[in-house]
Amino acid sequence: MARLLRKRPLGAKVETITSENATDVLSSEFRMSKDKVLSTLRSVGVSLDGDNPASEMSLYREVIACKLGDYSRFKNSDEAYEAVLDEQLRSFDEIYVDTAPIIQEDWFLHFVSDAEPILKRRKKKLIILEKTLEELHGLKDNPEKDKQVRVRSTIRPDLIRSLARKGIVRIGDTGSVGIADDHLVNLFSSVGRNKSLLLITQDRGLSERIVQVGQQLSNNPPEQVKPSFWKHLFKNKEELASNNHQMVVCKLIEEGKLKRCYVCPECKESYYDDLIACEGMVLCSRCYLDLKEKEAKREVENQIKRELELKKEDERQKQLALEALAKEKEKPKMTVGQALERKRKKYLFMFVLVLVILLLVSIQIF
Repeated sequence: MARLLRKRPLGAKVETITSENATDVLSSEFRMSKDKVLSTLRSVGVSLDGDNPASEMSLYREVIACKLGDYSRFKNSDEAYEAVLDEQLRSFDEIYVDTAPIIQEDWFLHFVSDAEPILKRRKKKLIILEKTLEELHGLKDNPEKDKQVRVRSTIRPDLIRSLARKGIVRIGDTGSVGIADDHLVNLFSSVGRNKSLLLITQDRGLSERIVQVGQQLSNNPPEQVKPSFWKHLFKNKEELASNNHQMVVCKLIEEGKLKRCYVCPECKESYYDDLIACEGMVLCSRCYLDLKEKEAKREVENQIKRELELKKEDERQKQLALEALAKEKEKPKMTVGQALERKRKKYLFMFVLVLVILLLVSIQIF
């Protein structure tokens, strides 16, 4: 009886929104009729019947935005960020996008909306392999995946086709078979010899493999082919001077921003940090601090060693001084009487010498 009367813990309350309210909001935002909103959502398996979780409103917006090809609402409001993104993207010849970042919440929509003017201005395209589209097709009907992943896997191909029509995306027909990760590694190993490549993926294991491939290529660069006359004539000097081809792997984070994958050469662990112009094998913060600590210990040891050497040298100098003093003490000391006797003998010798000289002179004269 006590067990029955015991209060059960209350579950977390989920905020909901009615079907009518959700339809009104979406219809107003996208300037569509309510029937059009409902039919668009139903086309991807989303039915607004009764109360729905309010947290899914962002997913409904994604569905309509992808179907309409209008993703301007996801553009970053910070104008300075476009210059940052331009700095990050302009050095790459080809930019590949893997499956995971395409369906990672709404981050891909943010990235595309921010990168579109840069890609058009730089005459670059995002490359999405056919293998990626195949994976999206397989995910949309996979019951093991949650609802949002299935819905995004359904609507993203519509967005990709819209981007392809705008010239922002190129569908890569690579004829790949087997595991997509293995194919990307082989593709980057061959293409990366002559081009600077960027891969956007959420797969940490794949990122580590690509970084290691890039490091191998930087350690064993291919032979440089002498540019032809026409390249000298029409290419910029900067393009001709730049012979270093980089291979960079990034993942998308909130608001579609890029974080680069680095692999620590000491502990071999990968980590993500800001995208900067350097190699992919960079010490992690832990190994960097360990290295600084070792250097500090080595400096202390060297300081102690120098102090010991100085101390030994001081002791040697003191020993030499003591030995010289001892030798000085061992020399026979002359008394005052001995000094006077020595002077007397010296004067007597000089007196006798003078007498002899005078006697010889007098003999010569007389």
